[in-house]
Order: sequence, then structure tokens, then C-alpha cells
Amino acid sequence: MSENHLLPWRFEDIRAFGTEPHIAPHRLHEHPLFTNDGLADLLDRVPRTIVHPYTFGNDRRRLEDWRRGADTDLPGKELLEIVERGRLWFNIVGVNIHDTEMGGIVDDLMDEVCDLVPGFKPVRVSASLLISSPEAMVYYHADNQPNMLWHIRGRKRAWVYPLNERMVSQQNLERLVAGASDEELPYDEEYDDHAARLDLEPGQVAWWPQNSPHRVDNLEGVNVSLSTEVWTADSMRREHLWAANYYLRTRLGRAPRSTRERGLVPAAKVAAMRLGRRAGVLAPGARQGVFPSFRVDPDVPSGVGTLD
Repeated sequence: MSENHLLPWRFEDIRAFGTEPHIAPHRLHEHPLFTNDGLADLLDRVPRTIVHPYTFGNDRRRLEDWRRGADTDLPGKELLEIVERGRLWFNIVGVNIHDTEMGGIVDDLMDEVCDLVPGFKPVRVSASLLISSPEAMVYYHADNQPNMLWHIRGRKRAWVYPLNERMVSQQNLERLVAGASDEELPYDEEYDDHAARLDLEPGQVAWWPQNSPHRVDNLEGVNVSLSTEVWTADSMRREHLWAANYYLRTRLGRAPRSTRERGLVPAAKVAAMRLGRRAGVLAPGARQGVFPSFRVDPDVPSGVGTLD
């Protein structure tokens, strides 16, 4: 694929970038890396410690059904066969760091976004390749940093919810950003009445404002997507501000009344947060580890076997 040819964006795509739930086109799905052979080769050459298997339930309200699996050494081709018929979700984390070809693809994507979007200057990018079964779901949650979901194969629907006190409380968001809790959030089906529904086909990328709660349902076929988490100066300012509010609440017993991101008081909070982290006094919280509770088993229809 030629340089500067991955993102045929229109003016409205550029205008909406990062500010509202939106779908834009891409040509990433044309790359041979995302064929079955390309994906099998990728799975075989990356460290298996970054291939995280998950399984899921049928009720989006039961977060406990989202379970982590043990690392697997099954061949990549067999893993793809299992995910096609099973109930699995493979999250290949940091794939742009661990694979040169994928790293080049992510760099090309970010370079083109920088060319198109005025002022977009990522400080850090982390990409995860997502390979999931036809009926897979991702539970209601929020991400710390802005995220772009580059859809490549299959069909899926992302539900994106307004960032307000009803959908996610200020305290829950503070805990998440400070690293004191996992990304999952309490969910009520009534929230769906207020959600933007983004139906994704191969060759489309979706994004939404930073910290917006969202969930995802696969609609058809094995789904393959690339998720890029992006740190910018603005996104890190928000992270430090919300984390500072968390420590004000938990360390000093003061309930923060403002989440404004500009001005003298927010600047002081951000500066204090940065100094505290550099000094090791306000280190990010340690999220509770998710321990493996199953193994990927080719002899089980769902692919979800018991641990020995």
C-alpha cells in the first residue's frame, strides 16, 4: 500500500476526530497481514505472554463471566480455528512493540493521522490486536486514554455512552484513572437509550471522546480489530487532573468540586500530581490481577477448558 493512502478521510471525519462518537474509513483491512495465513504467522512469532485469551458469558450485566485464560502454546492456525467456532477473545497486547511489521503499520497510521488532524501529536501509542469469536462481547467499561478501534474483519457494534454522572460516577472515574480499579463499570440496560450505536464493517475506524463509557457486541463472523491507545499532552493532563482529584478525596478527605481542565487551580493539581508521581509518593494504584481460570482447549466446542 502506498504512503499516505491508508486514511481516505473527509472534512467531517477530521472535524469529528476525538470529539464525538464517529466512524471514518480506512484501508488497513487490505493488508495481507490480516489474512488467515498472516494472522497465524503473527500469532506464532510474537511472545505468547502477550497473547491473552478471554472468555465471556451471555449477560452483559454479569462482569464475572469475563474470565482470563492461561497462556497457550497452540499453533496460530489452530487458535484461529478454535476462535471461529468457540467463545473466545484473544487480546494481543503491545503488538506494535513486539512485532516489527505491525509496528510499521501502526507508525504509518499515526503518521497519516498527524498529517490530517491539526495539532495531533501523540506522545506514546500502544496497539492491541483483537481476534474474537462471532458472539463475543466486551462489557461496559471506560478507557483511561483516547482509543481508536480499526475494524478489519467481521461485523461489530460499539455502544458509546455520554460521559456524565449518570453513566459513570465521578468517584468511579477517579478510581479508574488513578489505577485503583479495573476498567469495568456498573451497567444498567437503561443506559442504552442514551448511547450512540456505531455499526462497524471492515475498513472502518471508530473513536469517541476520552473516558467515554462503551461496550461492544460482535454481530457476525470472526472479528479482527486493531485497537490503538494514544497518549497526548491533553489526554495526560486530564489523567493527572482526575488522579489528583482521587488523591484529594482518599488522602485528604476532600471531595473535589471541579473537573475543569484549564486555569490556575487545574494547573496546580496537574503539577502536584506530576511531582508526586516522580517522587514516588503518588504512585499509580495497583489493579487487582486477573488470574487465569481456564485454558484454551481444542477438544471443547467452546474452546474453554478446565485448568489442570
